[in-house]
Amino acid sequence: MSIRSSVRSKARLQSVSSFRTSRRPLASAALALAMLAAYPALADASVYVMRPAREARSDQPLAVTIAWSGDAPTGSSIDIPRTVTITLTNGEALPRPVVLTRAAGTPEHLRLAAGEMKAVTYSGAWPDWARGALRIDVPGVDVSPATVLLTRVPETSPAAGTATASATPLAPTPQPALAGQSGMTPAAANATLAAVAPATVSPPPSNSLVPDLGTYILGRVSAYEPTYFADGTSSGGRNLARFQVSFKYRFRLPDDPRSRGVLDNLYFAYTQTSLWDIRSYSNAFRDTSFKPAFFYYVADTGWRTNWFTRMGVETGYEHESNGTGGAGSRGVDILYAKPIWDFGNLDDYHLTVAPKVYWYEHKQDNNGNIADYRGYVDLLLKYGSPDGWQLAATLRKGTKSTYGSIDTQLTYPLARIFSRGAGYLWIGYFNGYGEDILDYNQHRWAARIGFSVSR
Repeated sequence: MSIRSSVRSKARLQSVSSFRTSRRPLASAALALAMLAAYPALADASVYVMRPAREARSDQPLAVTIAWSGDAPTGSSIDIPRTVTITLTNGEALPRPVVLTRAAGTPEHLRLAAGEMKAVTYSGAWPDWARGALRIDVPGVDVSPATVLLTRVPETSPAAGTATASATPLAPTPQPALAGQSGMTPAAANATLAAVAPATVSPPPSNSLVPDLGTYILGRVSAYEPTYFADGTSSGGRNLARFQVSFKYRFRLPDDPRSRGVLDNLYFAYTQTSLWDIRSYSNAFRDTSFKPAFFYYVADTGWRTNWFTRMGVETGYEHESNGTGGAGSRGVDILYAKPIWDFGNLDDYHLTVAPKVYWYEHKQDNNGNIADYRGYVDLLLKYGSPDGWQLAATLRKGTKSTYGSIDTQLTYPLARIFSRGAGYLWIGYFNGYGEDILDYNQHRWAARIGFSVSR
């Protein structure tokens, strides 16, 4: 049995757009997912990806549309499964499964003539916990995830004349392996798929003093600056490994993801960056910078022009210090504003330009001249694709003519190198002043390679 690759599916993406039956809210919830079928006779058919709509509403069904094409000269026979299982991921929470059912009246078996295409829609209710930007995956299928921005519509009782679509969060369920993967036969995969039942777990009571971890904590946590570990070589023959951990926490998840309200878009972030003399006798840390921040952030302000695709904004207060005392103590506090412009197709290779303009609210006496080396602007330039390589460069220009720095990071998804890989290959190069706050006034170059969790 052969399985058509998702690369071919993507290459013929436009050819299936005609299968959309509507652009109403129901169609706007359609997700770009491919189902590699776990049933016999698929060797003579191809499965194609439907292009996603970016936005959906909670009072309309969550729908997945799958298109099949007959490839055999004499026609193709396809068995259509009754249900499919997808996963939704809210922020950094673990993926949660949702079982969708095929549309009523859909035949269990399709006979396709050579070159004929048919589309089947699977649908279900949006879980009560789903809100904001949600990542949608089909477990076990090698296809890039889709992202949908969900607007929660206030629920009204049926007595008031309106019933909204909602669902109970699904308990984690072991996912079936698909035919052609993990050594399973088509018959075994069919049997496993049929055994998947929409098992549910009751949500916590509304007056519970113990919040649901996934919804109220992890669902509010997301990546901030890149998280990575890398080692290499630097000037002076030293081997200063560099690693960074960074995340942000959103205080409130609004029902309307377009909200521009201050309280709906307040974040706390924490970033920790360390330089580690990993190959020295004592394996000492050269320096560690601690950067908590409190800020307002909107990914899309809604402003549009002919020369950029999207504009976001971030503004707030940031502290940075190395947590030591005496002559080696360093610290600054800044107020900053960062407009973020995206140019091009956000789902493909595109350019991001984000200048971070700041003012030093406080500087320690030990680093009173830090502006000579860092200046007042960090210019971030990024070019790449969500599922391909990305090159990011941060440029600084000190107020003194000969001081400044460039910090470049090239990342590439490991899933494109290893089967079921996660994270990114990370390659970095730094040259200039201020790689760490301790040595802000010393010149250094460094080249490293490593692993990145986020970018």
